[in-house]
Amino acid sequence: MSSLVIGEALVDIITGADGKATRHPGGSMLNVAIGLRRLGRTVRLVTDFGHDANGHLLAEYAASNGLELWLREDAYRTNPTSTASVTVAEEGDVSYDFDFTWDIQDTPLSAACQLDLEILDPRTVAFGSFSTRVAPGSEKVLNWIRLVRKRATVFYDPNVRLGLIDDINRARSLVQESVALSDVVKASKADLKVLYGPEVDCEAVARTWLSQGPAIVIITRGSEGADAYCADGSNMHQPAPSVSVVDTVGAGASFFAALIDGLTRISLDGAEYREDLRSISPANLRTLVAYAATSAAITVSRSGASLPTRDELVDQHELYQTSGMTGVPLS
Repeated sequence: MSSLVIGEALVDIITGADGKATRHPGGSMLNVAIGLRRLGRTVRLVTDFGHDANGHLLAEYAASNGLELWLREDAYRTNPTSTASVTVAEEGDVSYDFDFTWDIQDTPLSAACQLDLEILDPRTVAFGSFSTRVAPGSEKVLNWIRLVRKRATVFYDPNVRLGLIDDINRARSLVQESVALSDVVKASKADLKVLYGPEVDCEAVARTWLSQGPAIVIITRGSEGADAYCADGSNMHQPAPSVSVVDTVGAGASFFAALIDGLTRISLDGAEYREDLRSISPANLRTLVAYAATSAAITVSRSGASLPTRDELVDQHELYQTSGMTGVPLS
């Protein structure tokens, strides 16, 4: 089964605690797409990068992972490839500084592009991060989602970072617009603090978002685990597996990719199951969120955005499940 991912690909310039800088392919949605490839999915990434050395690095990385790209024609890609300067502290926390440009092909209206989409036949579509908030590409992203949601389950991760927000009210509005188009929303507690302030009531935000259309809203809390809220009023808390953290680069993308993959493995992907997803069983919800939490735990236990393969994830997921890591209802 195939997935369409829409969003940024960029180059991370990572400076470690020792002061040494290295360049790595990155970007939240690129990491999600690679994560899905490592979990055995056919994936097409709608993205943007330039013809410079950083762009060649991204193209080679995608090819080496069997990831198909949907780019604008070469003549239109005159912008430099986006970069993120990432600083990793001794305790593993990361900070970012972005140089971000963004545009993509608009919805595939030509006969050839429509045929390409028909052949791909995505069962899931994932989007989010900077690509939904930076013009001129941001509106085109939503055009793609409006088109593809007719056939696919829609996953959204706002992945909010202060460095790319000039107007917080507009950022909130754009997030809410994206939420309303989505079936499954995954956001971190850190995202909500940026959007709504340090004293944000995460459950209240999740409930508000659910009222706008999604079937499931999941709030991740790092080492404190994740909380899942459903359209039918149910909710549950998933503890985080206990691991030694190397750094948190790629953790959110790892969780998100496994969430998408997990939904396909319990056969709830595709627009025809949109209503069924709104009444997902507690057992399926626990399995889904635990699977995603295990993926994130593997990623933070090693350096960089090193997302797990399907075999690695299954092995560790089964280990955590048999050792008693299960979701529990929220009080």
